[in-house]
Amino acid sequence: MSFTINYLAHSEIGLVRKNNQDSVYASPGMLLVADGMGGAAAGDLASAVVIRTFREIDGSTVGAEMLDKLGEAVEEANAQIEALVLDDPELDGMGSTVCGALFDGERLGVLNVGDSRGYLFRGGQLTRITHDHSWVQTLVDEGRLTEEESLIHPHRSLILRVINGETQHNPDLSLVELELGDRLLFCSDGLSGLVVDDAIAELIAGDLEEVRDQLIDLAHEHGGSDNITFVIADVQEHDPQAPPQERVILGAAALIDLDEPLADITSKIPAIVAAQEASLTLTDEEQRYAPTAKRRPRVVMKVLLSILIPVLLVAGGGAAWLGYTQQQYFVGANGDTIAIFKGVNDPVLHLPLSQAVEPDSTLISDLPPYYQRKVRDTIAVKSVIDGRATLTELKQKARYCIMKRQESATPPRPATPGMTPGPSVSSSQSAGSSPVSSVSTPGSPNPADTSLPFPDDTGKPITPPSVNEPYDPESKEC
Repeated sequence: MSFTINYLAHSEIGLVRKNNQDSVYASPGMLLVADGMGGAAAGDLASAVVIRTFREIDGSTVGAEMLDKLGEAVEEANAQIEALVLDDPELDGMGSTVCGALFDGERLGVLNVGDSRGYLFRGGQLTRITHDHSWVQTLVDEGRLTEEESLIHPHRSLILRVINGETQHNPDLSLVELELGDRLLFCSDGLSGLVVDDAIAELIAGDLEEVRDQLIDLAHEHGGSDNITFVIADVQEHDPQAPPQERVILGAAALIDLDEPLADITSKIPAIVAAQEASLTLTDEEQRYAPTAKRRPRVVMKVLLSILIPVLLVAGGGAAWLGYTQQQYFVGANGDTIAIFKGVNDPVLHLPLSQAVEPDSTLISDLPPYYQRKVRDTIAVKSVIDGRATLTELKQKARYCIMKRQESATPPRPATPGMTPGPSVSSSQSAGSSPVSSVSTPGSPNPADTSLPFPDDTGKPITPPSVNEPYDPESKEC
């Protein structure tokens, strides 16, 4: 029997991010999600390059040939990103995940690189048909973390494979036989990285539009801390008289003309990002953390505060002053960890003029020396949302330093002859009932091998540090 797919796609910024670096593509023959990374236009460009490349193979390929086409598209997208980085070193660190499938009327050719995810809902049971290429997924596979714990693990954003112009882009490829009534979901970690599979399973049945709205609400309820992108599709009986559904492109890839030369697309991305961020300007990192050249005014301010605060309180102006303090925010030290505070910092008299509104488990000692000092001195932010952006950047730096220390402390693990890693399906799928037949890709890295150069949130590979580097309190390096 020949089938057709009826689909809905969605892509949005979310509740915290400043712009949408995700892209999604949906057509009668292809469903695809790409999650860009790298910040400041690079992530947008990376996911758009992926969509631009993969749409070229959206056609009449059938059976195992779909896997060949998908593998070739991964190589081509990786080569294009490599060329962009070589042409403009400022783009170094850009990358994108890609997760989705080609559809030939009876089966799916499924592809995954990174931590976006694919699901199959059949007979009331939700099953993963892709396997995350992430550090926390290896810990879940080894039984060292539960699925719930993986959602809040400090290394949850470390991705083992990514399309970034380098070598860690080997895809998982598999064929999935479809049945009438199947429902498919492909999503970025802006959804699957916030909730357990059971939460998605509770909402996945029902009308497509209702399910779409409920999944958006679910991501929002759990913080909406990342771009939220997904495509859902129903497998239906093919009607030769029905017109084909229109192609859908959303997210970063929808903001550019994919038919233009790549160089022209690259030049326009920064302007597109600036337009997205017009009402939510993110302060440049160097401006935010740069040390002030003159320290005396800060000392004078401390002295003035030590005099003015008690005077205001005693003279009856305390209410106005306290009202002012409750409109101020900063990121600072909360004991040994980091937090977003509401109020003002009083390092002189230690009056209770601030409170931690969003504590975080990141240790200050895990940051590079320069940022340790900035946190202890406090970093002023305009709002809680601005504070979250600062907190995210600090967490990324801490995770990077942690991984560098682990890399330097852990000797390379010898390869075991004859063992080749391959894609796997989550433990929620019962033995013998899998609809997936895996196709291994030669040369795929073993995610359990701690000698690999794991990329950070920006997609950059992490290289082992020198264990003899001198301590520099002004160093921005680990």
